[in-house]
Amino acid sequence: MGTETNKDDRSTPEYLAQLLKDKKQIQALPNVFVHVEKLLDEEINKVRISLFHHKTNREPLELPTNEGAVVTLSEKIYVPAKEHPEFNFVGRILGPRGMTAKELEQYTGCKVMVRGKGSMRDKKKEEQNRGKANWEHLNEELHVLITVEDTRKRAELKLQKATEEVKKLLVPAVSDIFISARNYNQIHVE
Repeated sequence: MGTETNKDDRSTPEYLAQLLKDKKQIQALPNVFVHVEKLLDEEINKVRISLFHHKTNREPLELPTNEGAVVTLSEKIYVPAKEHPEFNFVGRILGPRGMTAKELEQYTGCKVMVRGKGSMRDKKKEEQNRGKANWEHLNEELHVLITVEDTRKRAELKLQKATEEVKKLLVPAVSDIFISARNYNQIHVE
């Protein structure tokens, strides 16, 4: 029998590590445990959401009065992909079905976009689009582009908050690095 887990222990990095280990073992026997694999994927998604998903019960941003001309501000935050090549930053920023990025956009009022080399899921399409008009960002390193349109003071506050939140997502938790490194070692050592 498998490891018994308390309902309270289901939102821990250790539980996620165990689920990922179980998934790896099941994948060794493709198309044998199809339903178990689906259930395992669902549980992994639930745990990831509870660990990494932003809470929706945040207080709204306190913004100054809407005075002055509307400006557009933007900031690029480069992703430390070279320092942590095993970590899926794009998935962390976007979240399940893009929910993390959408929540962040709603909370801050900023547009959050993952851009640069490695930002697209389809690598062939990324290579085809490189160098084309409107795809110039693919020649840059992986980054998060945050843009906002509002009056100057409001835009600056929104951009600052969005930058803080994105930077939090760009710091892999020790458990995430451990999980990724352990999986990497299992793949390459065995």
